[in-house]
Parts: sequence; structure tokens; C-alpha cells
Amino acid sequence: MNQTIKRDRISVKCEDGVILKGVLLVPEAIRAVIQFNGGTALRKEYYLPFLDFLAGHGYLCCLWDYRGSGESAPSTLKGCDYTFSDYGVKDMPAIKQYLHSRFPDLPFLIVAHSVGGQQIGFMNDLSGIKGMVTFAVSTGYFGHMPWRFRLLSAYFFYLFTPLSIALTGYIAAKRFNYMENLPRNVVREWRSWCWKQDYFFHRKFMGKTVPEGTFQQYDFPVHAFWTTDDSIANKGSVPQYWKNVKSSKSITIQKVTPAQFKVRKIDHMGFFKKSFRNTIWKETVEKLDSFLSA
Repeated sequence: MNQTIKRDRISVKCEDGVILKGVLLVPEAIRAVIQFNGGTALRKEYYLPFLDFLAGHGYLCCLWDYRGSGESAPSTLKGCDYTFSDYGVKDMPAIKQYLHSRFPDLPFLIVAHSVGGQQIGFMNDLSGIKGMVTFAVSTGYFGHMPWRFRLLSAYFFYLFTPLSIALTGYIAAKRFNYMENLPRNVVREWRSWCWKQDYFFHRKFMGKTVPEGTFQQYDFPVHAFWTTDDSIANKGSVPQYWKNVKSSKSITIQKVTPAQFKVRKIDHMGFFKKSFRNTIWKETVEKLDSFLSA
């Protein structure tokens, strides 16, 4: 399906006053609304080709930056005390409320990558969701990572992060092409979760430093993609995450391999490359279509 896609800039105010910046990809004929939650410290523009594809099939897509990242960052991150769990507790609900208020009569779906699907259960209101498709959603437990990636993570969290905080007051990762810059407490909380096999579901965090949330109360179907060459969302961490989530509808987990698509790698971020336009992207549309017809 080919449609002209209009892009509208948006600003969404969270309950605590933080302003989130984003863009709506609006097709001529809208079938449903998609809230797209991206990964940690990734430029939202990375996802534009994928969301243009979804919009071309009639899905209005909302692409946005988490607080403290991209266009939603304050003028300086020095001293900024946003936390990682703010993404799910404060930001995702604000985007959902905005979309529901602006498009109340359209079906509502979620598509999410990594942390964007991980923290859905921190949202205080999951009503009205017709279905969710996720990519590379898992725990971030160090022990499930391959040794090489574990060492890289240890370097980032335990050497680069404290040094960067000491020198700048935040995680100045962009200048080194690691990722977008991040507030200090985002990475500190992220690091603390990664030490526990159950991640933020661990008793040290759940119901204490993070809300118990709605992870056991999903009332919509979920389809979760993961790939065998992902260093983060892998055969250990994917089931470790999803065993903590319950839905009154189905939760299907689909393993894919680079070989089945005749590519060298997919890894944690490759799902959104244009080479998957006629395979994974098309399958995503079919899955979303099935949610609407259920």
C-alpha cells in the first residue's frame, strides 16, 4: 500500500511537567494509531524507515524521545536527575494519554524495541490497547551476555560512566559514538538492574525502587521477536524477562536467525534495516492487521 505520509512535530507534557518531543507519521487513510517506544539512547530517526513503512500501510505512528535524550533533553544534562524507570512510569503513559485524547476513535497499538517494550508494565493504564509487537525485549542481566559483550558492558558501566559523571555530570557518550548522551541516574539505575538475573523484577527493586506495575495484567496479545545473534536479548535473557509477564490474551515469542534471511547479522538493532522490508517488516504489518481483526 502506497500512501502520502505527513510528518507533524509534537510536544507532549508529562504529569511532572517534563516536555517530550516527537513526530507523528500520518498516512492519508488511517487504520489505527501506533505508539512506538524506542531503545535506550538511540536517535529516534534511526527508526524512521521502519515507521514510514508501517505508515504506508495505514498506521499512524508516534515516534518520540525519552526524557533526557535526543530532542527531549534539557539544555544541559549536568545535574539532571531523571531515572531509567521514568521512561515507563512517566513518559510512556504521557504519550499514550496524548494519543488517546487526540485520536479517541482509532484502535491503539504499541510497537516497541528493547527498553520500549521492557518497561510497558510500569504504565499505570494499559486500557484500550489492541495488541503489541516487540523487538529484542529481555532482561539486561550481565550473566546472560557473551563474554566479549559482558566485558564491553563492564567497561561502559564501571569505568566510562563514573569517569564521565565526574568530569561532566552526565554520560557524555555521544562524542565517542557509543550512544546518545544520558542523565547520570538513568545509567546508574540501569546498571543496578543488570546485576540481577531477574532485572527490575528482583525483590530488591520491584515494589520498592520501582512500582510493581501491571506486568501481570496485560489484556492484549503480544508478539515478541528476538534473534539468535543478539548479545543482549538472547536465549537466556528473553525467557527470563517474559516469564514475569502475564496476559489474558496470547504472548507469542518468535526466534529468528540471520541465516533464514541470508544476512550476516541482525543483532540488537538490525530489525529496523531496510533489508527486512519484505520479510520482518511485512510480517509485522500482518501481525498488526491480525490484532485489528481479532
